Amino acid sequence: MRSLLEDEVEAQEFELPPDSNSLALLQLVYKCSRLPLHTRMRAAMAALKHEVPALMATAIINENSFAELLEKRLKRIERMEQQKVTPQIEARPQIETKPPPVRTNDRRFRRI
Repeated sequence: MRSLLEDEVEAQEFELPPDSNSLALLQLVYKCSRLPLHTRMRAAMAALKHEVPALMATAIINENSFAELLEKRLKRIERMEQQKVTPQIEARPQIETKPPPVRTNDRRFRRI
């Protein structure tokens, strides 16, 4: 059984200044060795996204360079369309065929 002295020491250990934020509390929790490991790990996971910057892909594009790039690509598309060669299809005589006869030999269409 815990004594009152241990409770007072633990209460002083978690005392936060009035201008502190939730991150400070999470840091106190995961640094306290008296708490169970799973509690400390959950506090560390919650504080992680505030302590370490997230890796993100960024691109720096100048307005001029984007417009120039767009113009170049549009010109290239126009050149490709002008150079496009349509294949010559040889005219073959069409053969007329009759459609197959309709048969209802399926069980679903039989009379009982």
